[in-house]
Amino acid sequence: MMNAGPLPTITVGDFSVAAVSDGVLYSTSDVILGIDKAESERLTGVKQGERLPLDVNCFLIRHGDRLMLSDAGSGLDMQPTLGTLPQNLRSIGVAPEKIDTVLLTHFHPDHSLGLVDREGRPVFPNAEIIAHEVEVAFWLDREPRPDDSERVQRGTRQQRQVMAPYRDRIRRIKDGEVLPGITATMRPGHTPGHTNYLIQSKGERLLIWGDIVHLAAVQLVRPDATLVFDVDPDVARATRQAVLEWVAAEKVIVAGAHLPAPGFCRLSRDGSRFVIEAA
Repeated sequence: MMNAGPLPTITVGDFSVAAVSDGVLYSTSDVILGIDKAESERLTGVKQGERLPLDVNCFLIRHGDRLMLSDAGSGLDMQPTLGTLPQNLRSIGVAPEKIDTVLLTHFHPDHSLGLVDREGRPVFPNAEIIAHEVEVAFWLDREPRPDDSERVQRGTRQQRQVMAPYRDRIRRIKDGEVLPGITATMRPGHTPGHTNYLIQSKGERLLIWGDIVHLAAVQLVRPDATLVFDVDPDVARATRQAVLEWVAAEKVIVAGAHLPAPGFCRLSRDGSRFVIEAA
């Protein structure tokens, strides 16, 4: 149930999940792959080369006396329209120091660079970082390879800097329950260890799906469309199709990092496409 209040909030049994904006990320429709440019322009309403906005949402999860975040936002150096997560938390009386857990869906900059400030100090100094062991291994442990893309090489350097203050507080998880009522499932493709978190309480469910969908106007109509940010586009495509089908069939509420406001929805199916319904 969506609750009235300063932030869009869903109650899931004993949990509450609030969408907290980190701002708007601007890209261009050139990032869309797998469909022709004319269809991309038609679905987005944005011509090639023009600015394409993507909402960036994080999620504040309350359960008992715990205060958790799903993803940490972009920080202040990525784009001037980003990095509003800390001030938006403070506006509802939540100091970043009060956050005890950050559940990372993956290690991309708009999800993790907000873990540190401009001086490299931790923004959430009392938080444990939860991330899938496959994701941690890919970005933090392995030696860079000559065939890594420039995007992956740059991302690896970024993530090692961002995670340095938290290295002794990263909990590497496998699939399964990671906290009471919260189950992690690796959903690879966008990144190797991209992870979904399913919250279940008193018969109610909500799925935090990270970047299963970046552009709802495109990828709910054409789930086969990928983005240049996908590490493995073929796997990302198959993962997206599977998750969309499951969400629509099960009528599960979704919390999406790049869903338009309010950041929550349900899905129904219309042939090969999926349709947003109110949460």
